[in-house]
Amino acid sequence: MASAVLLNSEIKLLPLADADLTNLEKLFDEECREWLELLRWDYTGASMLIRDVARQRQLSGFVAAIAGATVGFAYYLVEGRRCSIGDIYVSKNFRGNGLDRDLASAVCNQLDGMARVRRIESQYVGIETSEADAVFQSRGFERLERNYMLVELAEHLPNKTEDAGSDESEVSIRGWQTTDFSQATRVIHRSYRATHDSRINSQYRTEEGCAELLTILTDHIWCGDFLPQVSRVAVRRQETIVGALIASRVSKGVGHIGQISVHPAHQGRGIGRRLIESALSEFRRMGFKSITLAVTSANTSALHLYESCGFQTIHTFPVFHRERT
Repeated sequence: MASAVLLNSEIKLLPLADADLTNLEKLFDEECREWLELLRWDYTGASMLIRDVARQRQLSGFVAAIAGATVGFAYYLVEGRRCSIGDIYVSKNFRGNGLDRDLASAVCNQLDGMARVRRIESQYVGIETSEADAVFQSRGFERLERNYMLVELAEHLPNKTEDAGSDESEVSIRGWQTTDFSQATRVIHRSYRATHDSRINSQYRTEEGCAELLTILTDHIWCGDFLPQVSRVAVRRQETIVGALIASRVSKGVGHIGQISVHPAHQGRGIGRRLIESALSEFRRMGFKSITLAVTSANTSALHLYESCGFQTIHTFPVFHRERT
């Protein structure tokens, strides 16, 4: 059913700090339902953390209200000179009316007035936010696209074929151990050096930033419940880690690969494929039905690898970044 056309006078943009919390809760609930339906991801845990900040009137951003009902929101987080746009979401029945455009413009206007903010990144999983997309591009942001992919384990046939140059006797795959954190951080950092992803997310540019990302994956709920028993590392002799895969549970029966990295000196030898196949085998043994991951479309080698392992794209969304000189 098409959305009703709205007049500009019907739409009110308010600071998130002034939002009606009851209506805002309903909108967060709707977003969680849509994530579960579209992405197979139970977003409730992460959403509750965001709501707690909103209840304290500490969440920066805006809401779109029509006749007293909250029908859209956008929020962001400023850390030093860097700002991350956390989300822009519009209720399904009110899309196509430019609300995502208005919210994106309001956020950009706010951030443009903050002299200390030198870099803005937008990595949220957008759902039908094409007009916000246009706003970011018109404001000079660089745009890339991400593929959200899924494989059904019942349909997945393990691929035992190794890439050219592979050497199973030199590199073995084993389960994650807590002592792997430091080496895995270094592998992640090296694997993302001078890549598209390091342009999107500046944390990939330093080992410290990669450690922060790995902490989020292994010690927080933003990327689901960490599964050390499914996570994998690729090791050479004497336990030198050359690859890492971090796995989590994002909903009942649905797992997620939040990170997979292979040291550049060991890429092209089938290590990434072996990490994935080993993790999928363990996911299957534990009773999982579906596995998801996300990849930047411009990373064609990774995209092709995931497709060859049975993953199919079920959603695409844009990501942006802009840096002031």
